[in-house]
Amino acid sequence: MNLDDYLAKLALTPPAQPNLAFLQRLVVRHLECFSFNNLAVLLKQPLPLDIPALLDKVVYQQRGGYCFEHNKLAYQLLEHLGYSPKIVLGRVLNNYIRPVPRTHRFNLLELNGEKYLLDVGFGPACPVGLIALSQANAQPAGLDSYRIRALENNEYELLQDNGSEPFILYRFDLAEYSEADCELGHFYSHQHPDAVFVNNLLVSRKNAEQVWALSNTTFTHRQGEQHSETLVSSATQLHQLLTQYFFMALAPEVCEFLFERYLAPKLPEAKSDNRASQ
Repeated sequence: MNLDDYLAKLALTPPAQPNLAFLQRLVVRHLECFSFNNLAVLLKQPLPLDIPALLDKVVYQQRGGYCFEHNKLAYQLLEHLGYSPKIVLGRVLNNYIRPVPRTHRFNLLELNGEKYLLDVGFGPACPVGLIALSQANAQPAGLDSYRIRALENNEYELLQDNGSEPFILYRFDLAEYSEADCELGHFYSHQHPDAVFVNNLLVSRKNAEQVWALSNTTFTHRQGEQHSETLVSSATQLHQLLTQYFFMALAPEVCEFLFERYLAPKLPEAKSDNRASQ
């Protein structure tokens, strides 16, 4: 098992010298090929972060993962190819300023005098491309545009900026973080009883033109200006969505467990909200 298999899965050939075009393509292809999801958390499966385990889970078994898995895999590849990436840990805010732990891992790297965010593990809101740290203007990356806002305390915010009020995704600084820091955030994310990933089914995949996302009982699809929502009301439907749109090879019994344990209890409220919106 080696990182060349990761490159082959993405159908990428690294250039002789580091360049932005390759990095952009890496982000696009990773988000296209591998789903963001927390199924292993809900199934209480082991989640080691060593590279052989990540290659096996994400690349070979096509089971995807979340930020501590996706962005470590990308980090190791970037380091292997000579890009000198830096680990960054952020606080996920989703437009609600509150004290939260650093539970989002992504990458920072410098090329041609500019620092760039390279993130392949932020679910449906993940930028499909690099985000330049020094540019305050909106930067298109897939269906959405993003903006960096520098704060007075040497922190930064990544905002989704689509023309209306900017939406704060996460806040971060440029302190030195290690794999030990990532292990701590990873442990909280999949073990703490109040963690989002412990209590909700979250799956997504995207490319430059489309986004597919499953949040508990709601499946959404965006393509250009079009947006649709579908209520997931059976284990059979869940299995079909996970296999068709997220490329996940799952036994029907696994989907039955996930549906009964995590989706069925939320269905009455979801159906009520659906009727109210009609």
